[in-house]
Amino acid sequence: MTDARLCAVNALGEQERRKAYSDALLGDFLKNSGFSPRDSALSARLYYGVLQNRLLLDAHISAHCASGVRKLHPKVRNILRVGAYQLLFCDKIPSSAAVNEAVREAKITGNAKAAGLVNAVLRRISEDPDHKFSFSSETERLSVTYSHPAELVRLLSESVPDTEALLRADNSIPPVSVRANTLRISPSELARTLSWAGAKELTGSCLELSALGGKNPAELPEYREGLFSIQDAASYLAVKALDPRPGELIIDGAAAPGGKALCAAEMSGDRARILAFDIYEDKLQLIRSNAERLGIKSVTAALRDAAAPDPELFGRADRVLADLPCSGLGIIRKKPDIRFRDLSDIAELPALQLRLLRSLSKYVRPGGTLVYSTCTVLGRENSGVLERFLSLEPDFVPEGFFSDMDEKFRADSGRLTLLPHIHGTDGFFIAKLARKA
Repeated sequence: MTDARLCAVNALGEQERRKAYSDALLGDFLKNSGFSPRDSALSARLYYGVLQNRLLLDAHISAHCASGVRKLHPKVRNILRVGAYQLLFCDKIPSSAAVNEAVREAKITGNAKAAGLVNAVLRRISEDPDHKFSFSSETERLSVTYSHPAELVRLLSESVPDTEALLRADNSIPPVSVRANTLRISPSELARTLSWAGAKELTGSCLELSALGGKNPAELPEYREGLFSIQDAASYLAVKALDPRPGELIIDGAAAPGGKALCAAEMSGDRARILAFDIYEDKLQLIRSNAERLGIKSVTAALRDAAAPDPELFGRADRVLADLPCSGLGIIRKKPDIRFRDLSDIAELPALQLRLLRSLSKYVRPGGTLVYSTCTVLGRENSGVLERFLSLEPDFVPEGFFSDMDEKFRADSGRLTLLPHIHGTDGFFIAKLARKA
């Protein structure tokens, strides 16, 4: 257990230093750790739990630390965060164990004062877990309570009416969603095969695994045998809206890591011609290797920039998917570090999305279909881009979809924003357009 906690502390420090993607970084730390599934699960919970609740944890630490959390040595700060998370959120971990292990880790730093500080602060937090904070505004309350920077809270509130419900969902433990490879197995058969993992069917060919016990789904034999892929239901629904069919030419214009292109192949019975374009050769190779694992023959991965479409394919594709680069604010519950990124970095995204969407739309034949999707919930990247596109490209008109689904999924207007607290999926935007014949 000690090593699992220390692994979380070290991974948090490295993530903060490098500003790396949280999931990839932790995977690197755990890969060669030799941990049991139980210890790996504990380390992951502590790591993600601190990232999800960092501002709240810092507030508790600062309430009992005269110097404030910012003046602490980075490693001591993360030892305190991991300890505080256990005290405030982990009912099954005794307070004494959380405090003692944190003190032990502090001693490793070689700073004699650090161990005493950690001991004092964590014991005070354990005695005052329901500390009452004073907030100057509702934005500050939401920011601290749900650990989203205030600027992000204000930005999200412009697009999502029930902002608090979204923030709460961002801090929930995300489900593991997988997609059955229907070329090899039915969703119900896969659910029976993975019943030990708490598999239950969701929408279409997607299943949720609720009892993996710390196991990585990509390391299961069923994954290696190509019986399923790891994909959120929202991503699957973007392909369902595309409605790929046998015999068609389908283009995924920004395909990496390839989940949607491969899903389209499965939906079309591996009998369409699917071109998966991206600008990174290593990611294209990942698409190829996954196609081989799944036994898919209809997907061709090729190096091509969405901003510079191939004139030879203009007006030839039956269906085009434009799943474009975005702020990623719909997947915070899976990548909690996204909430701490500089929002100035996303200011130019709507212009980029519009430019790429217009470029990829050139592939669509008259009477064909264009689907625009993102994994964000911001209106300026979603409906804002869509409205601008429609004003510039009058040949395209919205087309309703999901008329056969539950009312909360129906998109009669041709657009749908999926929200984790309403739909149980990642935050996602899907718009379906038809090109006039």
